[in-house]
Amino acid sequence: MRTRAAQAAAVAVVTVTAVTGCHGGGRSGAAPTTASPHDGLGGSPSATPTSASPGYTARQLANALIEPPAGATATVRTSGPLTTVLKKLSAGAPPVTDELPCTRVGPLDIKDIGSKPSAFVSFPQVGRSPSELLTAVPGQPAEQAITQPVPRACRTIETRVGRVPVTVKMVSDEPLDIGDGGRIIQTDQVTGGTRLHSWQVLFTGPGYLAAIELVGPKVTRADAESLARQAYRKAHATLR
Repeated sequence: MRTRAAQAAAVAVVTVTAVTGCHGGGRSGAAPTTASPHDGLGGSPSATPTSASPGYTARQLANALIEPPAGATATVRTSGPLTTVLKKLSAGAPPVTDELPCTRVGPLDIKDIGSKPSAFVSFPQVGRSPSELLTAVPGQPAEQAITQPVPRACRTIETRVGRVPVTVKMVSDEPLDIGDGGRIIQTDQVTGGTRLHSWQVLFTGPGYLAAIELVGPKVTRADAESLARQAYRKAHATLR
């Protein structure tokens, strides 16, 4: 059961990294915007910048992750430097064998923030697989990661998890009023011939970048927003 959960976690990381990790240039479309930091739960976006913030440890980020529901038996948790987190996830599942074409978070390459503290959790459920990745990212790069839409080159990603082909195709990409600013991205995942709907929500808080993903055959935008706002409330209350 853990192997299956780890594989789901690995695919989640592929999607978040490949599709949301390449913000920082490209197409025209949704205007860059930053949501108001009033509560992060709704309202009209404003141009309030992300505030300067302290650094966090991997343990602090792990404590700020969304809590799996009681009785969850396939939970995958890991924390540490970002590169270590990704390696731990791949240890329980076939590795990602192809180079991802999009590896930028705002002005930073993911390789450049590989040493940043990070924490991850996933808890596959019947019909849906939620996950959250928190990374300690300074204000300006984190802000740019959520204010700039996905470039054209990153709208369709084709890779493999072991021998299983994974195709991630972006359907929509819009600003979202959450935290200090956010985006919500809809993608379709085709994994080994199985098509799943996928939603990713990126948002920032003081000193961190969060990536929430919800995957399933019938998951909706409302489901993804609800999960992300739950995650924001937990992070906002924990990371002070």
